[in-house]
Amino acid sequence: MVQDRYIEWLLRSGALRFGEFKTKSGRLSPYFFNTGCFDSGQSLGGIAELYAEVIAERFGNKVENLFGPAYKGIPLAVMTSYHLSNRLGRDISYTFNRKEAKDHGEGGTLVGRNYRGGERVVLVEDVITGGTSFREMRPILESCKVEVVGVVVGVDRQERGTDHRSALVQVAEDWQVPTACLVTVSEVVHRLHGREVLGRVWIDDATKARIDDYLATYGGSSAR
Repeated sequence: MVQDRYIEWLLRSGALRFGEFKTKSGRLSPYFFNTGCFDSGQSLGGIAELYAEVIAERFGNKVENLFGPAYKGIPLAVMTSYHLSNRLGRDISYTFNRKEAKDHGEGGTLVGRNYRGGERVVLVEDVITGGTSFREMRPILESCKVEVVGVVVGVDRQERGTDHRSALVQVAEDWQVPTACLVTVSEVVHRLHGREVLGRVWIDDATKARIDDYLATYGGSSAR
């Protein structure tokens, strides 16, 4: 299954860790996902193949372009477009944004396929916590007049967005698009709790209790 293969990639690369980590929102989280650890062709390529598998299954007859928000979405969009093109047997383009507009050369804030309007786009990101990057990207994509046909993230932390809903549910409902993830935090806990994977037990009873408490405090509603 995609979930099991993705979790193994996360563990092997050190992208998934357990302990105490301060998130961007200031919360103290008992787990941390850092896909910046996918820093080689082999590791990033393996992850991109899983993204391509999910995107092909969910959006294969619609997708024309992958958009990756800066910065961690950039290599995901680039590498996944290659694997998705091979899987679908047709060329899939990619686009990503700059954090700051370029004032020389071609200028602008976007790199990659130049949108003309009407392109069917799937937005890819590494993880969703509060949904901030998606809110930032929405006006950019709307101004380009593309059709966002889906959103795919690697890890859904299942935390609240700006209201009671989980951030991924909020994106789906506010954007009116289907969403998908490679794995949720709950699935990570289910697959790792008390089990030996890659020679060790990653989530013991104490770690699971901390994760359960964290989600009870910050988790969002998944009702759609």
